[in-house]
Amino acid sequence: MVGVARVMTVSAPAETVLGYLADFGHSEVWDPWTKSCTRSDDGGPIEAGATWHNVSVFNGRETELTYTLVDRSGSRLVFVGENSTVTATDDLLVEPTEDGGSTVTYRADRKFKGLLKLAAPLLRREFERHGDEVERLLPPVLERLPG
Repeated sequence: MVGVARVMTVSAPAETVLGYLADFGHSEVWDPWTKSCTRSDDGGPIEAGATWHNVSVFNGRETELTYTLVDRSGSRLVFVGENSTVTATDDLLVEPTEDGGSTVTYRADRKFKGLLKLAAPLLRREFERHGDEVERLLPPVLERLPG
């Protein structure tokens, strides 16, 4: 397994940030690997069980995953994406700060399947770069949310 975690603080209120991040379709705006991400279920309320079709580009290759919101409780959102080569978990924790803003803890873990398991340690540097890019891209997006 390979993972990365980043903590970011923004001035947008936690409730607003949580609502925005709950729609995984927005990941195409702030996740540098996401090429497209569209809702793939009936489009009802965004709650546990909601799904998205995600097209990502990793290491120069395009891959498709189906992401499911598996946990939306309190200040936590957990999305799990899967295909034949990887199980991807994106865990977002959004907590209010004393000044009315929020702290976002982003954690992305990838568990590779089959022969790709052997390559996981070699991909650590790429995942660190990914974390750095999320840390650069996500805060400005959240800062523009109406509060």
